[in-house]
Amino acid sequence: MSFNSNSAIDTDTLTRIPLPAVLADHGYGIQQTGPGRFQAESPDHSERLSVSRLPDGKWLYRDQNHQDNKGNAINFLQAHGVNGFREAANALSLYTQPEKSAAATALLNDLDHRYQDAGRDELQRFNAEIPLNRFVEAHGWTLDDKESTRTWEKYRSPAGDSIVISPDKNFYFHQQNKDQDKGGVIQFTQAHVLNNGSLGDTRKYLRDFSGDKRPGWKMPVQSRSADVVKLTQIEDRKAEWKELSPLSPKSIHYLTALRGLEPETLAAYGKSIRTDIHQTEKGLHPAGVAPGKGGELHNVAFAHVAIDKDNKPVIAGWEKKGPGKEKTFNGFHGHRGIAVFKHKDFDNADERGPDDIEFCQKMILCESSIDALSKAQMDGCHPGDVYVSIGGTPSAAAEKSLSALIRKNEPQEVVLAFDNDDAGRGFAIHMERYLAKENLKFTMPYFTSRTVFPPKDFKDWNDMLKPKVPARNQDHAREAGLGMGG
Repeated sequence: MSFNSNSAIDTDTLTRIPLPAVLADHGYGIQQTGPGRFQAESPDHSERLSVSRLPDGKWLYRDQNHQDNKGNAINFLQAHGVNGFREAANALSLYTQPEKSAAATALLNDLDHRYQDAGRDELQRFNAEIPLNRFVEAHGWTLDDKESTRTWEKYRSPAGDSIVISPDKNFYFHQQNKDQDKGGVIQFTQAHVLNNGSLGDTRKYLRDFSGDKRPGWKMPVQSRSADVVKLTQIEDRKAEWKELSPLSPKSIHYLTALRGLEPETLAAYGKSIRTDIHQTEKGLHPAGVAPGKGGELHNVAFAHVAIDKDNKPVIAGWEKKGPGKEKTFNGFHGHRGIAVFKHKDFDNADERGPDDIEFCQKMILCESSIDALSKAQMDGCHPGDVYVSIGGTPSAAAEKSLSALIRKNEPQEVVLAFDNDDAGRGFAIHMERYLAKENLKFTMPYFTSRTVFPPKDFKDWNDMLKPKVPARNQDHAREAGLGMGG
C-alpha cells in the first residue's frame, strides 16, 4: 500500500502499525516495561522515548528529554528526516506488507518474552532473598515456640490461621489446607497479603522487601524475635475525607491573607484541600477561643495518599495547617503519605493537548503542602506540572507512594525543592539517593532530577510569599477562631 498525490491516506491504519518496529529500524534500543508500555533510546542516547499502545490499538510516543518530540509514527518520521506528511505515510505503508508486518509481530513477541523472562528472574530473586519466616512476622504472624522444632516453625496469624515454615527451604504449608495453600514467599503474598492478588501486584509489592531494604532480616534466627519488622497498617479514610467541609471563609483567609496564596492558586489545586473543623466545648479555653465560650477551630486539611496493604493508593489521612500554637489541633490525622497537587486542567485535553494527558512534565517535591502550593504559584501554576508534599520528613510510606506516582505520570524531571536549612538539605540528599536507585529499575520510566532551594534569605518557599504580619494581627486571627498549626 502506498499513497499517491490523489489518494486518501488511511491515518487510522498507519497509527496502529507497531511503533517499536519503526524505532528498531531506526537503530533505537527497545525494552518492554509493562503491558503495552516500552522504553526506547536513540543510537546517540539523546532521545529516551516512552512508547505506549492504547486500548484502541493506536501507538503513541513521548520523548522524555524533549517535550515537543511526541505523537504517533507519522510524527516520528517527520521529526527524523522525512519531509512532509504524505512522504511519512508512504514510508509507513511498507509496514502493512506481509513481510514487514510479520517482522513487527515477531519483534513484539520477542520483547514480550524478554519482559516475561525478566519477571521470572525477579520472582526467583524474591524467593532467594526474602526469608519467609521474617516476612510473615512482618505481617503480624507470631511464632509458636511450643509447637516449633529446629526444622519446622509454626506461625499463627491474628485471625487464628496457622502455617508451618521450613526456614532452610524457605517453604510453607497451611496446616488445614496443605494441598492448596503452600509454597514460597510468592504464594504466601498472593494468598495471605494481597487476598488472592495477581502475580503482577505481587511482584510490585515484594520489591520493597528484597535486596538491602530489610537488613534486619540478616540477623541469626535465634535473635530475630527481638527485632521484628513492623509494617504500618494504612487505612482508607476516603469516607472521612469526604465528610470534611470545603474550604471555609476562615480557611481561605488564612491561606490568602496570612500565607500569601492567591485565590487562583486555590482554585487550580483546590481538589486536594478541605477544612477540618474542630468543635470546642463550652468552658474550654484553647488558643483562639474566648474563655467560657464554645466555638470552632478551622484547620486547612491537605489530603495525603499512601499505598495500602493491597498495593492500592488510598487517602490515608491529611496534613493540617492553621495559625496558633495549640498542638492538639495541628499535624496529621491518620497516616502520612504524600499530598499530591494536580492542576484542575491536568487532564484537560483542550488545555494540554491529547498526547500529554496522564503525563506530567515536572514533578516538584516540597516538605509541606503550603510550600508546594507556594512553589506552584511562583512557577506560574502550569497545568502539566505536579506538586508533592512529603509531609515534613521523608518516610517509607511517602517514598512508596512517590514511586507509584512517578510510574503513573512518567515525569520528564523530578525537582527536589526542600527547605533552605540543614534538615532540608539532608532530605534532598536522601531523596536524591532514593530516586537514583528507583531510576535504575526497569519498571520505572526514565527521568532526570535536580535540586533547588529558596534564596539564602528565606527558609522555605512560603517565606517568599507570605506578608509580614504584626504579632497583634496574628493574635486577632486566632481570636477569630482559625485552627491551629504551623
